[in-house]
Amino acid sequence: MSSSEQEQHSELAKHLDYTLLKPDASLKEIRVRCQEAAQLGVYGVTLHSSRIVAALMVLEETPVKVTCVIGFPFGAMDADVKRYETEAAADMGAQEFALVVNPAMIKDGRQKMFFRELRDVVEAAETRPVKAVFCQGLFSESEAREAIEMVRESGVRTIELLGGVRPEPLLPADFTKLRDQCPEGMQFKVTGPFLRQSEVLAFLQAGVHWVGTPEVRMVLEDDEIEEQGQSPYRG
Repeated sequence: MSSSEQEQHSELAKHLDYTLLKPDASLKEIRVRCQEAAQLGVYGVTLHSSRIVAALMVLEETPVKVTCVIGFPFGAMDADVKRYETEAAADMGAQEFALVVNPAMIKDGRQKMFFRELRDVVEAAETRPVKAVFCQGLFSESEAREAIEMVRESGVRTIELLGGVRPEPLLPADFTKLRDQCPEGMQFKVTGPFLRQSEVLAFLQAGVHWVGTPEVRMVLEDDEIEEQGQSPYRG
């Protein structure tokens, strides 16, 4: 691989998050994947709260961020449970949090509870970054607009769109529809079962800052980036 190609792959890796969320993943697998994340130079890893300590033991001397999911996968549990999980993960050393928001609260007209959940998790995270995770297809446009405004008011500055929860694939058009409802200054992440560089690059070109995938090495070793005639990153 030429130095130019290595530079391109290194730059792409900085936009990737290694999602390590298989419920049956052993501690050995978690440790191996975290070592791989450090070797590849990815932005971060995302795990369940029960795997935070194991990840930090591998990654504590590296720049790789350790993110804990809260309320994964659908966000349907009680708000107090989410706050407790955030507090527990913070005590373990989690560096960022990905809060799956509850669409049912908006549909039920419980906007105050929706906002309280966001604020509780932000407070429990202290100064650490929180992402608000929207599951693909679970919010109507008007519900998403209302939820995004409360996300902004809560102090959360990153919105994540989570795919893989519906039969249809997550596409850049799904992201842009959500992005266009967001105020300026928001950052964005998408997460899904992405396997190809072409999928990842399409989201980056659409304005996504980070892409989560369980197959980071497969994405990086795909040769499509070398065929691109322009920068894959949106300015």
